[in-house]
Amino acid sequence: MERNYKIIIIDDENGILSTYKEYFDKRGFIVDTAYDGSEGFEKLSEGEFDVAIIDIKMPKMDGIELIGKIKEKGIDTSLIILTGHGGEEEAINALNLGVDAWFGKSEIEMNKLSDKVKELAEGVPLDDIRRLLSVIPNED
Repeated sequence: MERNYKIIIIDDENGILSTYKEYFDKRGFIVDTAYDGSEGFEKLSEGEFDVAIIDIKMPKMDGIELIGKIKEKGIDTSLIILTGHGGEEEAINALNLGVDAWFGKSEIEMNKLSDKVKELAEGVPLDDIRRLLSVIPNED
C-alpha cells in the first residue's frame, strides 16, 4: 500500500473487533472500531474513513439502519456488510442501499475481505467521479 487507508469496523462482538482490528493493523491499515451502530455513526460523522465494515445485527442501531443514515447524511465511504446472521432479504436491502460488498464472518473470508477493502480504499469513489464530470463543460 502506498498510503495507509483508514477503515472502521462496527460490530457488537468484542472478539470480532479485536481479531479484525489486529488483522488489518498488521496489513498497514489505520483501524478504528465501534461497538454498535450509534457509536459507528458518530465516528463516521466526525472523521473520514475509506471503508466501513459493518455488522448487520447490533444493538441500538442495526447495520441496515446505519447504512441508511450514512447515505442520508451523505457520508462518503465505501460500505461492506459483515455478518454471521444475514439472509437473502437483508442482503437485498443492503445492496439496494448501496453497499459495496457482503461477507460472512468465517476465517476463510478474511483474505477476500482484505482484498476487497484494499480495492475499495484505492478506488476513486463514484460520487467523486460524478462531481468531477459535472464541472466539465459540455461541448455541444
